[in-house]
Order: sequence, then structure tokens, then C-alpha cells
Amino acid sequence: MKLIQYLRHNPDLTVAMLFAVFVSSLVPFSLTAMLDSINVPLLGLLFCLMSIVAGLRQSGLFTYAYQLVFKEHTTSRTLGRFFIFSCFFSSMLITNDVSLIIFVPLAIMILTEARAIRLLIPVVTWQTIAANMGSMLTPIGNPQNLFIYSYYNLSLGDFLSITFPVVLISGVVIYLATYLLPNKEVVLPSDEKPPLKWGAVAPLLALFILCLLNVLRILPFHWLMVLVVPVIALLNHRLFYEVDYKLLLLFTFLFIGVGGLARIPFLQSWPGQLLAGNEFVVSLVLSQILSNVPTTVMLSQYTTASAPLLLGVNIGGLGTIIASMASVISFKAYIGTRFPFTRGYLFNFTAANLSLLLILLLYYYIVS
Repeated sequence: MKLIQYLRHNPDLTVAMLFAVFVSSLVPFSLTAMLDSINVPLLGLLFCLMSIVAGLRQSGLFTYAYQLVFKEHTTSRTLGRFFIFSCFFSSMLITNDVSLIIFVPLAIMILTEARAIRLLIPVVTWQTIAANMGSMLTPIGNPQNLFIYSYYNLSLGDFLSITFPVVLISGVVIYLATYLLPNKEVVLPSDEKPPLKWGAVAPLLALFILCLLNVLRILPFHWLMVLVVPVIALLNHRLFYEVDYKLLLLFTFLFIGVGGLARIPFLQSWPGQLLAGNEFVVSLVLSQILSNVPTTVMLSQYTTASAPLLLGVNIGGLGTIIASMASVISFKAYIGTRFPFTRGYLFNFTAANLSLLLILLLYYYIVS
């Protein structure tokens, strides 16, 4: 019963599982082919990153940084910009999901205590957009980036040359949008700043650097696992409980399902012919319905055009609230506040997303 309830509350995982089971039933069973279709190095790297970032979050590093920046008095616009661009820049290294998990609840708590409730909807909305677009810059910024970077064996230079212009434009637009925030003086809660335990933070930062070396293809995957996993177990084995196993399982089901599609003769050629030259549009539209991570894994099987696919699934994270599943994180955090205005949030979220989406579409078609 618990399994059924879990699947009912996680429809994306349920669909991915049914997809894998259905496709696997259409081809002769082969355990070797099924295992070969699973990208173990990608899953292992995600596992390490999520464990390390969970430790950094628990250490209070991010709250400590906020308290260093702000004293008792500031303006509402400055405060809003801090939380928005905290998501924008941190998502480049700790992923869009984690940056929202850290900074959205912090923003809600501080804005509520500062009696700036009217800022909640615009700030949380732009935090979400900032996290989704900032994470686009780097291979480890979000799961679809890491998959594309690994699947197409891109160099870091090639990857950044594709993503940097879009991220730069997005950053400028987001900054200009913050001028719409009211610019009133606010008084912040004067909590005493707890000391940061650098002895706990430093080893985690060192492990994070090892993950970056693996992304840069300097440290082999097996050495990453040998070095990182035992050290995390020694530091705090409870960090393994903080890993998003749902995401890892979602990827696994998608790998199995897409791997099965590649073994069906009927589906080995014509989807690629239909997709050819339309990777950007198809990935952007499918992301609005399926979310950008499943779209990435499914379409990668049928195209070698990594650049339009990379742009399509990341820009496609704008639009509907399910286009990027990270957007659901901030939405759930907002509706958990004391007096949520759900319709107002969804309207503001959709309008802001579509505005930036149209600007980026204009840029894409001018450049291409």
C-alpha cells in the first residue's frame, strides 16, 4: 500500500517506470543490454554531489553567508536581489533543485519576519527562474546538463560556449526585473550569528572539488567513488538519507526505457529523421509537458545535435510549472506559507516565465 501511495504522489516516477516496463516487454529480455543502457557514472556522480551538498546545507554555510551580508537594516529591493541572485549563482554549482531548497525557505522566513509579505510572490517567482536559468551555465548545474555533457562527450569549452550567452541574457533580464520590487526600508531580525564549524565544512568542500575534477574528466569515476563515498560515510553517514533517490530511480527507468527503444527496429531510424533540424523546438515543447529531464533522455537517442537539444531543454524549463521539476519545489514552499495566494502565484509565475521565454526565443532565432 505504501508503494502504491508513493507512486500516486510521484506521477513522473510512475510514468517512467511504466515506460520502462512497457518498452522492455517489446524486446527480447537481455540483462546485459539493460545494464549497458544505464549510465552508472552519471548516477554515481549525482549521488556524490547530492550527498556533499546536503552536508554543506546542514553545516549552516549558506545561512552564515546571508548573515555576513546583511545587518539589521536594508531595503526590500536589495533583500529581494540577494535571494534571487543567490539562487542564480549557487545553482551553477549545487544544482537548481538544491539552491531552491536552501534559499526559498530562507527567503520566506526572512521576508515574513521582516513583515514584507507582499514580496513573497515576486521574490519566490524570480528565485525559481534564476535557479533554472543560472543552472544552465555549467554541466553540474542541473541533471539534464550533466546527462548531455556526458552523453555527447562535450568539452567544457564547447559546453560553455553554448550556454553562456543565454545565461548572460537571462541574468540581465532578471536584474532589470528586480526594479519592479518595492524599494522600502525593512528591519531584519537580529539573531545572533552562530559560529561556522569549518572543521566540518572543509572536508565537504574538498570532496566537492573531487566531483568537479570528475566532471572535467581529470579524476576517473572509480576513483571518485573510492575517495568520496567512504569519506562521507565517516563524516556523517546520515547524509546518504538526504540523497534524492527518486531522481536517481527516475533516470534509471528512463535509461532502461530509452535503451529498449533503441533495440526496436521500427524505432531506430524514423524518429531521428523527424527530429532532424527541429531539436530545439521539439525539446522545448516536450519539456512543457514531460519536464526537461525526461525529454532530454528520450530525445538524445535520436539526435547528434547536442547544441539545440541543450538549449531547448534548458530554455524549455521556462513556461509551465512542470517544465522544470525544480519549479515545483519553490511552489510547494510558497503554498506552505501562512496565507498563500495560489492563483496569484501561478499567474505571476507564468507571466514572468513567458516573458523571459519570449526574449530568449527572439535571441535564439536571431542568432540561428
